Amino acid sequence: MLKKNGYLIVIVIFVLWLLYNFYHGYNYNKELKESGIVTVGMITEFKGAAKGPYLNFKFFIDGNSNFSDSPRDNNGEKIGEFFKVVYSSKNPEVSRIYLDEKITDTTLILKAGFSKEDIEKMPK
Repeated sequence: MLKKNGYLIVIVIFVLWLLYNFYHGYNYNKELKESGIVTVGMITEFKGAAKGPYLNFKFFIDGNSNFSDSPRDNNGEKIGEFFKVVYSSKNPEVSRIYLDEKITDTTLILKAGFSKEDIEKMPK
């Protein structure tokens, strides 16, 4: 009986975890859709973590640098490359980098707040 209750508790915790993740993901996507602002971000670091491989990226809001991270697949992205980023105008900590939308237009990169030095460091 005790073993059966233990399995039930594990199943309930797992279902609650799934529901929380679904709810969190739904709200995250909803916020980006409703109040998202598009800009340019630069990959600054790759790291491995207990939750899997991640990359850090940098983007600017009103001239101030912001940093975020994102899960990554190893698709050959390089530190110093620029990509489309969408962040929430309500909460800039809610952001997403789109690794399938690489930015190479130096005018866009400069307008987004990056320097000529950042562009010079961009992998060729």
